Amino acid sequence: AYSSSALVIPILIRTMTPARLFLVLELLLGLVSALHIRQPLSTSPNSSPPVGLSSKSALSRRAFLVRVPAAASVVAAAAPAHPAGAVTSDAARDQWKRSVGVIDGMLNDWDALGKGGGDGIRVQLGTQGTTSPLFQIDKALKVLRDEADDLIEFTEQSEEFQLAMSRADSMAYSANFAGGSGKPTPPAVYIEKSKKEVIDMQRIAKSLSSLL
Repeated sequence: AYSSSALVIPILIRTMTPARLFLVLELLLGLVSALHIRQPLSTSPNSSPPVGLSSKSALSRRAFLVRVPAAASVVAAAAPAHPAGAVTSDAARDQWKRSVGVIDGMLNDWDALGKGGGDGIRVQLGTQGTTSPLFQIDKALKVLRDEADDLIEFTEQSEEFQLAMSRADSMAYSANFAGGSGKPTPPAVYIEKSKKEVIDMQRIAKSLSSLL
């Protein structure tokens, strides 16, 4: 268990932003201070805390105060600006801007897109292939969430956006297998249902953009 903790803790520290790291160190400082403040109560009204214990507490706290900034600066310097493989803020904004453009383009040219079947829609949604900016849009939204004017509202709408995209993909996928003998549901019905979800994506995307 010790060896696992020894490996995990440095990784967690390296992935922290300097602001979060400083917050953690402040909390540790408060905990240490609280532990040293709690001295044994005396029954004598004129008594005072033992000199040795009080001095030790002051020295410990002073040493901690001196070491915290040094430790913070060392770890902050060692931590990479962006963890390997992470999406940067600029990249996330660019991906989101291009994704909004793709959604608008899909609806502007839906008739031609729908004639290509469900696969053509799914390619644009980024759920088939990796060419669309909507591919792995969830990662970009997580980065942009920290920059939103309203964190909670942005998070909730991001989830709604991804649910709408999932429904649009599901309908487009179903269109590929519709038709056949008997009285099955025509592919065009699923294509139209997919369009309604893309319209919902467009509506949510405008709201998300307004929060950035």
